[in-house]
Amino acid sequence: MSSSQPDPADFNLAQSPGHLLHRAQQFAAERFSKAMAGAKLTQRQFAVLHATAEREGLTQTELVKATGIDRSTLAELVARMVRNGMLVREKLPGDARANAIHLSAEGRTLLEAATLGAMDADAAILSALPKNKRASFLETLRRIALTLEKGEEAAEKLRKKEKEKKKKAKKKAKEKAKAKEKAKKAKKAKKKARKQEAAEG
Repeated sequence: MSSSQPDPADFNLAQSPGHLLHRAQQFAAERFSKAMAGAKLTQRQFAVLHATAEREGLTQTELVKATGIDRSTLAELVARMVRNGMLVREKLPGDARANAIHLSAEGRTLLEAATLGAMDADAAILSALPKNKRASFLETLRRIALTLEKGEEAAEKLRKKEKEKKKKAKKKAKEKAKAKEKAKKAKKAKKKARKQEAAEG
């Protein structure tokens, strides 16, 4: 094996950042669930409610950016929350494809109760750390989240670039086909004119 390649034998699950983050997430989810005191609300649903409350009328695309939930998952989540009476969707004037998201009265009441539970859950998570480590822990998590957001932004830019590229290629192909058809008609007309000239001559 090349010296530049890591040796799988050196892998230690107990020291793996990915595994430890997963365990930390399990701990956070468990504390959040307990803090909800029976309210049937997931962490993702809470994030959507809170982001919507901070900016009523935002679109699903803006919700993706605000919560970090991927587009397809968020679409299903919002649809389910609308059905359950937590959110209200309204068509945006001038854009039939976009929806403005609002909290329903039920969603607002649920959010108020859930926020206290979320704060208790956060306090329980931080209590697992020494007081002098808590600020640096939060900063580390923010840095990881920011790196993820930048990656998502880059991916979105790439998707838009590819979409624009395909659009241009389609337009070019259409123009080429149109020019080809025009040339074909011109050739046919020229041939017809020659025949007519020959018949007249």
